[in-house]
Amino acid sequence: MTRDPDNALDALRERCPALELSTQPDDLTHYGLDWTRFYTPNPLAIAFPRSVEEVQALVAWASESMIGLVPSGGRTGLSGGACALAGEVVVSFARMNKILSFDPVDRLVVCQPGVITEQLQAYAREEGLFYPVDFAAAGSSQIGGNIATNAGGINVIRYGMTRQWVAGLKVVTGQGELLDLNRGLLKNNAGYDLRHLFIGSEGTLGFIVEATLSLTRAPAQSAVLVLGAPSMGSVLNILDVFQNRVVLSAFEFF
Repeated sequence: MTRDPDNALDALRERCPALELSTQPDDLTHYGLDWTRFYTPNPLAIAFPRSVEEVQALVAWASESMIGLVPSGGRTGLSGGACALAGEVVVSFARMNKILSFDPVDRLVVCQPGVITEQLQAYAREEGLFYPVDFAAAGSSQIGGNIATNAGGINVIRYGMTRQWVAGLKVVTGQGELLDLNRGLLKNNAGYDLRHLFIGSEGTLGFIVEATLSLTRAPAQSAVLVLGAPSMGSVLNILDVFQNRVVLSAFEFF
């Protein structure tokens, strides 16, 4: 075991020579923070794995070297969860950004964690389907981060949280072990469903390296209304009316 940062990075390069690493100041600042800009980033390095095997090697090295890892997706959060402040190595999944396969019968798409939400939405449209998890950061947030935070967005009333759309996960644990959870099964009552431990865990239990997601049919038609309300009580009354008379996808007040 070692806690010497320079020696540790040298050991990582020897163990995994193909792994892309950066210690450039601009990268350390950019990848060391999310949208909570009032922290001062202090990562040791930024790692850009391109494969599950590189993630496993990186995790095993970190465990041996006693160096923390911070998973990094689109870093669109506002809670500081993707900030590296104490000499950790940031693990950016930006290079693992491919849609791997699609099953049109089960409407399941398999993708890497770095796929941008908007990219998946566009892919679903090309297949005549719909990925309903949507929010303002869809153009930069990544699927792995969405799952790790159980992101919701504007369509929660009708379609639920990200959790509802995760049919399977591949996860690298803190010991470098690869878990294949649920395997995309739509019906599975065999024991504990461990994928739900990792959904919303923000990387504390392991790194999401692959996701199988469900798609659905797009709404036949939709309309957007902007209404004025005199009080909070009347807002709730309006919500009640809409929920009882139409299929409501989103409802926001400001």
